[in-house]
Amino acid sequence: MENSSPSESLIKTQSEDGTVHPGRDIGGGLPVIEYWAKHTLAPEGPQVWQTLLHKSACLSCAWGTGGQKGGFTNEEGEKLQRCAKSVESIVAELQPPVEPHFFEKHSIEGLQQLSSMEADRLGRLSFPAILRAGSSHYERLSWDEVYDLVEEAFRQSPERVASYSSGRSSNEAAYLLQLMMRSLGSNNLADCSDPD
Repeated sequence: MENSSPSESLIKTQSEDGTVHPGRDIGGGLPVIEYWAKHTLAPEGPQVWQTLLHKSACLSCAWGTGGQKGGFTNEEGEKLQRCAKSVESIVAELQPPVEPHFFEKHSIEGLQQLSSMEADRLGRLSFPAILRAGSSHYERLSWDEVYDLVEEAFRQSPERVASYSSGRSSNEAAYLLQLMMRSLGSNNLADCSDPD
């Protein structure tokens, strides 16, 4: 499945000095409609619509996208409240997984050369992986190995235990994570929206 970003099709703008810039300041209009149509009318369209109409929060920013009202109504009752990032996030989650031996073939140095968009288009992770100290490649792990590592980590003193969560996780998952961390005596609760 080919994924594209709405930013690829944005209109180029020209400044007064004649310099041409991508239209990054254009946040809507035809490019966004094109992107929506491409992905909601594609073979994966029914899955995209099913996810878009769910009663939850946006997979991209966690903004309430219907809550108990569902669909395209936000918590304030405003209609048609979905952005291209929401569709982009759903499409990314529905893409096929990376191949099982992907990390054997691609080094960290090579992966670091990819743009965020290129990395996202590689596919979703469907297995655990770890980067061991001194290694140039991620290594695939079994789930039993993951559970052993997690158990060992949680046995550390509370000051040494930390969590990191994603804006794509649900509020319920974030609540359970912080509850677990606090039960361990740790308040090290970072997430992707924390400032540097």
